[in-house]
Amino acid sequence: MKMDFSLFTMDELIKLQGMLSSYIHDYKDGYFYICNVRSYGRNWRERDINNTHTLQELCYQYYGDDGIVDVYSNNPDLSRLDNYGDVCFIPTEEDYETWKHYTYLKNSIPRIEEELDAWDNRENVPFRSRPLFEPFYSREDLEKQKMDLKHYEGLLAEGSFVEPSRVQRVYDNED
Repeated sequence: MKMDFSLFTMDELIKLQGMLSSYIHDYKDGYFYICNVRSYGRNWRERDINNTHTLQELCYQYYGDDGIVDVYSNNPDLSRLDNYGDVCFIPTEEDYETWKHYTYLKNSIPRIEEELDAWDNRENVPFRSRPLFEPFYSREDLEKQKMDLKHYEGLLAEGSFVEPSRVQRVYDNED
């Protein structure tokens, strides 16, 4: 289909461009895209991505210089996505949320244990090495988190949720 754009005024062309851009941005291709953006010390989840075109635009916007986007999606064909960050397949948003909580617990428990041990041992170290503030978490909180982690490890072992798998992209194998 070929259109003769010379029939339109400049104002009509600009209006048409805006309408098309809005249509493309709002188009839903049936997949979900969880986009975690990291830029200049800030982290947020971009929630307005509904298709691979707007996803690619976001990935170009944060291509390493201004930030990084990590993408999690149930779209099985993201091998051509050009992105500086991770691109991972995950079957459901529930799997993503469960995996995210599991990962948080796995990473935070050792740090919390270390903070609590340092606080409990503060009288046995030089004054300048002592922690200044009592940890936010208690030993009871830590034990609850450990139980939660064991629960998630059990769910993972029985296959009740799936961890994201990295998408092999076209340019990943280039040397």
